[in-house]
Amino acid sequence: MQYKIFFLALLTGVSAALHAQESGSIGTYTPYSLYGLGDFVPAGTAAAMGMGGVHTGIRSPRSIDMTNPAGASARDSLTFVIDFGGDMRNVYAHSAAAKSSFNSANFHHIAFAFPLMGTRAGVNFGFMPYTRVGYDIEKHETRPDFILEKGDVRYQYKGEDGLSVIFLNAGFNILPQWAVGIGARYYFGKISRYYNTIFRTNYYFFDTYSQQSLTASGFAYTFGTQYAQDLGGGRRLTLGVSLTPRITIGATERTFITSHSYSTAASAYTDTSRSQNQDAAFAMPTIISAGASISQGDKWTAGIDFGWADWSRTAIAGRREMSKAYDIKLGAAYTPNRYDVRYYSRRITYRAGLRYSQTPLLYAGQGIADKAASIGLGLPFKGVGELNFAAEYGQRGSTNNGGIKENYVSFTLSLTLFELWFLKYKYE
Repeated sequence: MQYKIFFLALLTGVSAALHAQESGSIGTYTPYSLYGLGDFVPAGTAAAMGMGGVHTGIRSPRSIDMTNPAGASARDSLTFVIDFGGDMRNVYAHSAAAKSSFNSANFHHIAFAFPLMGTRAGVNFGFMPYTRVGYDIEKHETRPDFILEKGDVRYQYKGEDGLSVIFLNAGFNILPQWAVGIGARYYFGKISRYYNTIFRTNYYFFDTYSQQSLTASGFAYTFGTQYAQDLGGGRRLTLGVSLTPRITIGATERTFITSHSYSTAASAYTDTSRSQNQDAAFAMPTIISAGASISQGDKWTAGIDFGWADWSRTAIAGRREMSKAYDIKLGAAYTPNRYDVRYYSRRITYRAGLRYSQTPLLYAGQGIADKAASIGLGLPFKGVGELNFAAEYGQRGSTNNGGIKENYVSFTLSLTLFELWFLKYKYE
C-alpha cells in the first residue's frame, strides 16, 4: 500500500511540474512581480514554513533540507523519504488610489531523500518553483489635452509564468558531529510580459501590442556545512552555513511588437509587426545563509537563520530592476511526546515562526520589505508519515510615495512519507 502512495506522489509531482512548464499561467498576483525575475517563492517544506522558514541549522531525519546540502546526510540507514505539497495565497493589495484582491493555488515542491553508505551519507533531490510572475493591470489616460486629441486611451500590462529549479544535494558525515555537502541546481523557465496601448475611440492611431519573453536556463552549485555539539541533558547545538557562488544564467529575450488600426472610411484593417531576439544572460549573485538551532531530542527545537544576496548588480537585457536582499528568520517546534500511545494530541508537532525580509523586488527605485508570522502543525500517521500544515500572515510594501501595500494569508500543505526500503525481513 505504501509503495502505491509513493508512486502516486511521484506521478502527481512530475505531472504538476510538466503542466507548470507547458502552459502559461498566472500562478500569483502581485504588482511587485512587474520587474526583474518576479516574486521569489520561499523554499522549504511545510514543516520549515511553519517555523518561519528556518532550515540552515536544522538537522532532522524526519524532514528534507532542500537548501543546505549538508542536511542531506541527516538520514537513518533504512528510510526513504518523499515530501510533496502545494500552497495557497490570498492577497489584499491597496494603494492611495485603488484596491484589489486575488486568490491563487499552486504546486509548491516535490522532494525525495535516501541514505548512502549506511548513515555516513545521504542524497536528496526534487523540483520546485523559483519565481512566479503574475499581474494584470489596466490604466486609463487622464491628461485632458491628450484625451481631447486622441480620445480614450488605455495601457495594459500583463505578466505570467516564472522560473523553476531542479536540485540534487549530497551530504557526507565527515565526523559524528560534522557534515559537509555539495548541491547542484538547474534553473529553467520562461517569463512573459505584455505591454499594450489601445486607442478605444480614435481609429486613426495604431494600437500597439508588445510581448517580451525571457527564456532562461543554467546551472548553479551550492556548498554547505553543519556542525552539531552536545550540550548535555539531551540538548544539542547545531550550526550551519550554505554558500551558492555567483554564476551566469544563459537567457534570451524575444520582443515581438504588432501595430494595427482600423480605417473607418474604408473599413480596412492595417497591420505591421516586427520582432527581435537579444542575449539576456544575467548573473545570479552569491547567496549566503547561516543558521543555528538548539534541540532536545524529539521534543523541541528552536532556530534562527540569516540570509543575504546582492541582486542590485543583476542586469537582465541591460535593465537593473532588483535590489540587495536579506532575511532574518526565527522559529520553534514542540512535540509533547512523539511516542505517546494514548493521546494523539501529544504526538502532534506544534510550530511557530517570525520572519523579516528585505526582498529583491523593487518599486519606484526602493526595496520592498516583507514581514510575516507563521504557525504550523505536524499530524503523524502511524506507519506512513506526517501531514504538515503551515499558515502565514504577512505584510509587504507600503502606500508611501504612491506605493502598494499587500496584506496576505498563505497556506502550505505537504505530505511527508517514510518507507523502509532497505529493511531485510527474517522469517523463522
